[in-house]
Amino acid sequence: MYDASPVFLSRMNALLGVVLILLCVPAVTFAQTYTVDTSNNISRSMGDDLSPAWSPDGNKILYQSNRNGNWDIFMYDMVLDTTVQITYDTINEQNPGWYPDSDIIYFDAGRGEKRYLYKLNPETGVSSPVFTRKISCKDASFTPDGRMMYFLGYEDRTKKWELFSYHFIYDNLNQLTDNKQNILFLDISTDAKSVLYGYETYPYPYQQLRIINWYGEHQEEFNKYNISAAVWHPVGLKIYFVSDKDNLSAEIYSIWRDGTHLKRLTESNRKIKELAVAPDGSTVACAVSINGNYEIIIISPEVY
Repeated sequence: MYDASPVFLSRMNALLGVVLILLCVPAVTFAQTYTVDTSNNISRSMGDDLSPAWSPDGNKILYQSNRNGNWDIFMYDMVLDTTVQITYDTINEQNPGWYPDSDIIYFDAGRGEKRYLYKLNPETGVSSPVFTRKISCKDASFTPDGRMMYFLGYEDRTKKWELFSYHFIYDNLNQLTDNKQNILFLDISTDAKSVLYGYETYPYPYQQLRIINWYGEHQEEFNKYNISAAVWHPVGLKIYFVSDKDNLSAEIYSIWRDGTHLKRLTESNRKIKELAVAPDGSTVACAVSINGNYEIIIISPEVY
């Protein structure tokens, strides 16, 4: 029988310890970050262009622009490479979106806390209120079947923006949050079972992210990053968000909904403000600061 020396056994134990440590360390995905190409700019205006929103077929992008002195809604056609102005009112129209599987668009209009939701047919120019409840609201998002809508509503008691849901069939309005802090943005998962929203907090990170289910129960919290914008990826497994955790100008990251697999996607050295993922998940439209103004840029960060 072979007797290992004490020196040999000591070295083998040390090697075994290193192996066990490596097995316990979570896997980290290293990937080349995408350098934002500002030449792929679809808006090119003298004002700020924000809040991009893809059409259901992925061929058009809505966004808001203040190039004429107040916020109006514009639409870029990727097939025709043309831009048309949709609204012309003197009040501010903001946060545009598309009705599910439709050419009908929606947006909120007004000033300050006095805002309301409207829908509009771009071909006819006819607009009307989305619903008839007396509540100031903005930044709406529809479930894929169009039966429910989530939005930010102004709560007179707290003087803050809170998260609400509205069911069109049952005419049912529900307040889902009571944070006593402003809710900043929201987005609905493609299966309509989860809602993410950003909210103010103090101290740093000042803007955090939370996921709840469709009736308000807590699912996940992202409180390590200062997240200024976030959206679901169409697959529903992960989230894209904008954070200044590594770069004060802010970059785009992806993370799985359970908080794992964090990955930085961009290297911009420019301020990135908002983003929207195309329906097929292949590209991202984001608002990027160029020469002092925000422009809508299309990028493909996951290719790298």
